Amino acid sequence: LLGGCNKPVLDWRNAELSNGKIYEAGSNEPFDGRVTGVPHKQLEPLLGSLRTILQNLNTNQTTSMTALLGNLDYVCDVEVEEGLVGGQYTCRYPQSQVVAYEGKRTDGGLDGETVFHTKTGSPGVILTMQNGRVEGPIKIYFAEKPGQLSYQAMAVNNGLEGEAISYYLNGQVKVKANFKGSVPVGLWEAYWEENGAVSERGLYEGGKLVSQTHYLQDGTEYLTEPEMWALQRSISESNDFILTPKQEVLLTEAEKRYNAVRLLTPAQREAKYQAEQESIRADKIARGLDPDCWVCDGSDKRN
Repeated sequence: LLGGCNKPVLDWRNAELSNGKIYEAGSNEPFDGRVTGVPHKQLEPLLGSLRTILQNLNTNQTTSMTALLGNLDYVCDVEVEEGLVGGQYTCRYPQSQVVAYEGKRTDGGLDGETVFHTKTGSPGVILTMQNGRVEGPIKIYFAEKPGQLSYQAMAVNNGLEGEAISYYLNGQVKVKANFKGSVPVGLWEAYWEENGAVSERGLYEGGKLVSQTHYLQDGTEYLTEPEMWALQRSISESNDFILTPKQEVLLTEAEKRYNAVRLLTPAQREAKYQAEQESIRADKIARGLDPDCWVCDGSDKRN
C-alpha cells in the first residue's frame, strides 16, 4: 500500500472482493482510495452492456472490434470510495502505457463520450454513452489506417437510428443505409471503390430486402449470377412465368456473361421430349424395325 496526495493506492493483487466491495487483503474495512491493475472484466458488470454493444457493431460494418480493441483485455486504475468503484477510471493495454480508454460511469453504466484507442494509441471507436446505453454518434476507424473513418452512425437507446455510412480504406463511401431501432428501412446503396458510382441499390420494408439492383461502374444495370439462376428457375418451374422486356434483356446479357444456357419451360421440355420420341420412331421405321418396340436391337427386323 502506497500513499500519494493523502490517497492510499492499492494494487489489485493485494485486494479482495466481498459483497461487491473492495478490501485491502486482511482488512475488515472497505478500501477508500485508488486501486491499480484491476482487470477490465471486473468492471464490466458496472458498465452496462458495453461488450454486447461493441460486438453488435460487428454486424453492421467490417472492422472487427476484437482486432481493433484487443477484446477489451485491459488493466485499469480506478477510484474507490468506501469499497465501491467511483466515477472515473483509466484502462490500459496489458504490459503497456497505451491508454485503451478513460471512462466515466454512473449508477447506470458508462457515461459521456468515450474514446477507445487501438494498441498504437490512435482512436479506434468513439461512442456517446448515457447511463450504459449508446445515445448519439458512433464512429469507428480503420486499425490499419489511423484517423480514417470506417463507419459512422447514430444511436438511440442502443439501437441504430437514421443514416449509417461505411467507408473504403481510401475514404470513398462504401455503403449508405438507413435504420430505425437497428432495423434496416428504406433505401440502401453500395458504391464502387474506384469511381464512387452506385454498385448496388436496395429497398428495405419491414426489415426485409424487397428489391435489389446491381450496376456496373458505367451505370449499366446487370444481373448477378445468383439472380440469373433465380430467373432461370422461375422459367423452368412454370409455364405461366413470362419475362418482362427488361428481364429478357438482362437475362440474355447475363447468360452471355456467365456462359449459361436458357432453361426450358415445362411445356418446352415436354415438346422436346415428344419430338425426340417421334424422331426415334421415324428412325426405326426407316430401318425396318418395329417402331413400338423399345428394346429392339434389330432382331425384330421384318422380312
